[in-house]
Amino acid sequence: MTDRTPSATLTLTALVPCRTAAGISETLLSLAAQTSADFETFVIVEDGSATELGEVADLVATFDEEFCRRVHAVAMERIGSGTPVAFGAARSKATYITAVYPDDVVFAHWAETFTTNALRADGRAMASMVAAQAVETATWGDERIVTTVERPRFPDPRGFDLMEHLASPPLSLRGWAVPRLMAQRVLVPGIRAAAEGWTLRLAAALSCGVLETGEVTYLYRTSQAGGPTPIDEEWERDRNLALETLDRLGLTLAPGALQSLRSTPGQASVHRLEEELDLLRGELGRVEETARHQAAAEAVARQRVAELLSSASWKASAPLRALGGTARRLRRKPPAPG
Repeated sequence: MTDRTPSATLTLTALVPCRTAAGISETLLSLAAQTSADFETFVIVEDGSATELGEVADLVATFDEEFCRRVHAVAMERIGSGTPVAFGAARSKATYITAVYPDDVVFAHWAETFTTNALRADGRAMASMVAAQAVETATWGDERIVTTVERPRFPDPRGFDLMEHLASPPLSLRGWAVPRLMAQRVLVPGIRAAAEGWTLRLAAALSCGVLETGEVTYLYRTSQAGGPTPIDEEWERDRNLALETLDRLGLTLAPGALQSLRSTPGQASVHRLEEELDLLRGELGRVEETARHQAAAEAVARQRVAELLSSASWKASAPLRALGGTARRLRRKPPAPG
């Protein structure tokens, strides 16, 4: 169950990065419940001590023996080891690698989707769809408790778009399986963990292509509010470094072609203008909402006036209103000179 030599005949390696055993019990449970056994799992304990590695080993031992034989728990020293995905990819012998993150779960057909589509993919990366669900997390003793707070949100079925990807914020490898040899070539020292998923997706699209499986296989459980990770200066640096690295690797594009995608001051200005435009759109939306409320209130008032004017009591009181009007005019009329 620990760092054994994995099989060279498997189609898929699932990489599970973690710091402790807390947070991966449900993740491993979902992997153990797969309808296909044509995959292995590397649990990569980042900065893991012997104690933390032992806790992961004890957790894996609670599953059935057949699944345990396909699980390898390894400790990763942060210094000089690169990213967890790079660390695991270097140890895999399978055809494809993928990543499953703590607190997330995969549906029972996740592995089968990749293993049955591998032949049709013919060397291409494979992309499935990811549902997202907001959760609240808490720690009780040694246990991590995950409570759902809303229904899963299912993804846009349009699939991968290269141009949208180039402008996207940091992305993980959730829902993707990429060729192991390509990942080992791309994830060189210098690619940071925040950029590795984004980099692998881009490298796959440029070098080998992407097969869309059309299946929702992965549930991303997040406690973060406010939508996707924003594009900031740190991400721009990571992104530019990734583009430089891919350029040096000489993918299917001409050398230097990706440098045109580097961020420029003009692009930063465009980002700021887009943010200001979003703020203006929000303000305009609030003004329009206020106007709609006012228009609705005026419509209700007009309707009430119309109902009053058409009522029998209003019509019956017409002579009294006329008499009252005459009296008011007489009071306002000045007296004749004596």
